[in-house]
Order: sequence, then C-alpha cells, then structure tokens
Amino acid sequence: MKIAIFGAGVAGLSAAIELVERGHSVEIYEKRKVLGGKVSVWKDSEGDSIESGLHIVFGGYSQLQEYLKRVGAEDNYLWKEHSLIYAEPDGAQSFFRKANLPSPWAEVVGGMQADFLTMWDKISLIKGLWPALAGNEEYFRSQDHMTYSEWHRLHGASEHSLQKLWRAIALAMNFIEPNVISARPMITIFKYFGTDYAATKFGFFRKNPGESMIEPMRQYIQSRGGRIFVDARLSRFELEGDETIKSAVLRDGHTIEADAYISALPVHNLKKVLPDEWLRHDYFRNLHQFTGSPVINCQLWFDRKITDTDNLMFSEGTIFATFADVSLTCPDDFQAGMGTANGGSVMSLVLAPAHQLMDMPNHVITDMVMKDIHNRFPKSRDAKLLKSTIVKIPQSVYKAVPDVDRYRPDQLGPVRNLFLAGDYTDQHYLASMEGAALSGRQAAEKLMAKFGG
Repeated sequence: MKIAIFGAGVAGLSAAIELVERGHSVEIYEKRKVLGGKVSVWKDSEGDSIESGLHIVFGGYSQLQEYLKRVGAEDNYLWKEHSLIYAEPDGAQSFFRKANLPSPWAEVVGGMQADFLTMWDKISLIKGLWPALAGNEEYFRSQDHMTYSEWHRLHGASEHSLQKLWRAIALAMNFIEPNVISARPMITIFKYFGTDYAATKFGFFRKNPGESMIEPMRQYIQSRGGRIFVDARLSRFELEGDETIKSAVLRDGHTIEADAYISALPVHNLKKVLPDEWLRHDYFRNLHQFTGSPVINCQLWFDRKITDTDNLMFSEGTIFATFADVSLTCPDDFQAGMGTANGGSVMSLVLAPAHQLMDMPNHVITDMVMKDIHNRFPKSRDAKLLKSTIVKIPQSVYKAVPDVDRYRPDQLGPVRNLFLAGDYTDQHYLASMEGAALSGRQAAEKLMAKFGG
C-alpha cells in the first residue's frame, strides 16, 4: 500500500517507521528544507547549531525511547542528575532532589527536603497533590474545565509553591502561565512523574535533536525504502466525493496519488488546507478550537564558562523559563573549535510566555535576556558575549487551556483514507515529543487496522 505523509516532525517520522517496517511504500513531504518540525535544527554560516527550542528526553518518554532504540540511536542522549535545579539571584541555586526510594515516597521525601519551599508549602503540597497521584484518566479529563491555578488553590496547596515551583513547570511544558493552562495536563504529569521514579529523569542529546534523533530516523526510513521530499508544501486535497481523497496537490503543482494519507502537519497548518466540504463534520470544525503557544528560543555564546551546571535549569522571575548550558549538556556539539564555541558557555534559553515579545526587535529581547543572565550568573558580568540568536515560533504546541481537551481528535476521522498525527491528537501524553511519537504510532496502527497490513 502506498501512503503519503505530510510533515516530517516526530509524529510523521514515527508513523513512517511503523509503516516501512511492515513493508508499505511510504513517501514523506516536508514543506521546509530541514526535517524535524518543532524540534528542527540547522547550521548557520559559522557552523553553529541553531535550535528551534531546548528539547530533552524525559525518563517517562517510553515510546520515543523505543523509536530511538529501533533506529539505533539509543546511545545518542545522556541522563543527567535526577533533580530540579532553580537558578537564584547572584549565582545561588535551589534544588528538588528525589530521594532514593520508590515513588511516590521519592517525591514526598524529596519535597520535604527542598530548600526553597517552606514547611507549609511542603505540607500543603503533599495534601493538595494527592488527588492527582490517586487519580485516573477519567478524573484528569474531568478537571479540564478549570485552570491549574484554580485546581491548585481548590486543593489547598500554597500560593508560594504555585509561583516558585509550578509556574516554571507550566511554562516549560506549554509556554503559558498556570492561570491560563488547564489543570488537566498539569495533574496528568503529576500522576506520571509522581508514580514512576525514572519518569522525571532528564536526558540531553549528545549533539542536538536534529543530528541525534531526526537524522537516525531519516536514515532508518530511507534504508527500508521510504522516500522523503523537502521543500514540498501541501496546498490542497482533491476529493472523490466528500469523504475520500483522490490526490494531494503541492504548492508547486505536483500531484500525489496514494492509497492513504497521514497529515502530520501542525494543527494551524492543517486548518489552512481543509476542504470546505469537510467543515460540516464536527471532527474538522473542532480543529479551529486549537491555537498555538508562541515561544522564543534564545542562544548565547560566551567567551568563558559562566556556569558549571550540567543539567536543565529553571528560574522564577526571569524572562526565560527553562534553560541549559548546552556546551555542558550536549558534549558532542557545542565544543571548543566547533563554530563560535571556544570552550565558553553556550546558553540555550526558552522565553515564555512570549506573546508580548514576538514583535520586539531581536536586539531588545537579547538585552532583556542578558540583564537576567547577569542577575543569575555573576560570572557572566565579566564575560564577553560573542554571538546571540533569536528564533521566534508564533505557533508552537497547542495551548492546553480549559475545555480544549475534549476537542482533540482521534487519529481516524470521517474521511475514508485520511489519518491525523500530531501531539494535538488524542493520546495520553499531551503536547510533547512523546505525545507526537504516540500519535504517529496510533495513526499508523489505525491505518493498518482499517486497510490491512
């Protein structure tokens, strides 16, 4: 069977892996010249890796790790110390370290030892988060009508822990504030991470997501006969009746005929190519309930090390929510003698929420970032900034706001030979690389269940 996949991010590549392994003829069409979608990486004129975001592998990303193993990339990431690290003013740090105990006792004891939480924070958190730890999927979905801030306060957890601990988690996960994000994804994460000791481990790619993950996936797919086309933007679908795709037409006029089609496009791009005939279905009309979160990734190259922390870091009260010195976390990429790197720090910082920053000039944003860098890392005050980059993504992952979860579509819809993949579709890990991988697998499985193979 011939299958055309549109979008070469994690979702599209995951679906392709499943299909080529079963002997199907797979063609992937990517609108850009670089693969990877939301995790894409490219080289600039100086040979430096420019990343679309700071992407890590969590211990709980079992589906993604399975794909990395299948394509021979299981050694392409490194596990870091099992702790949450908060950068404080003037170089201080606070820690949340898991105890060496089974979950959830590892989290309970670790929380009791966290030096940035008061005793009331700790007691109220244990009491307040218990419904999440004891909950199931039905309970999580039932909480989608309120924001996380509302849920947090409803269950008696402290205001200080909300701002100090969980705000950074919300911004890292969905790039929006806890008073905007739905309770559903937050408490789902509490459940998965609070009942599985290994789930919260952070793994950084040895190089970057492009070379350490996307490239091995590409090679694996092509080695099994899959074909990948870049600079190939989908323009429209030609229909045979209202509920069967006859062909797909690219922007350059090229026509693609296949037995089945998988859209692994971001939801905002899929909405642009939906035929009017399909909008009579709630399945497609509901896609207009989704909007993307804006986010900015900033990279800074310094002439010396400004930190020795080899791990993901969080920060309260700064323009950046999560960040890392990738010269330490990604040892095979940002090293001395490679591009601009000369042994100094290369900071990769996620700026969120970013809606007020998107229209600002890049140099203004960089100045704002540097002010906070100087506040958190005293060594940076004497360091020279060699280079900076700003990557603005107007619509990244979908905003997981209240009452949106119920609109997430199944991978199989009313069009006979169209299947959807993407982290916005219905799977339990929500908007993440793991969610994208799960959606790709589910789309491929439902396609094969319907057509055989």
